[in-house]
Amino acid sequence: MAEQIGARDGVVLKDRFSGGKGLNGPLTLGVITLRNGSAVEIAQAQIDAAVAAGYTDPPEPPCASGRGCGFVSTPGLPMVIIVTYEAGTVIPHHGEVPSGQTGVSVSLT
Repeated sequence: MAEQIGARDGVVLKDRFSGGKGLNGPLTLGVITLRNGSAVEIAQAQIDAAVAAGYTDPPEPPCASGRGCGFVSTPGLPMVIIVTYEAGTVIPHHGEVPSGQTGVSVSLT
């Protein structure tokens, strides 16, 4: 599903599974990227990609400044949470987002 919603678009900083059997919480894929453009444009493009892949009930942005929005109730598809980080803000454990770019965190559970 990550490929279908474009979770790996841009420069990938992290692409890893966590959780699952024997660990805390459900199995979750976390993808963190840097993309060219504003946080508002990037968030809307990510939401549009998820809708095109079959997700319903799209969230309203903003998904910026570390605030998440997502798709949590589409039957048959994993939950998707999108968080964008504007230029100059810090992505936890990954550093400051460069000027002209947006940091994006996409989690699929």
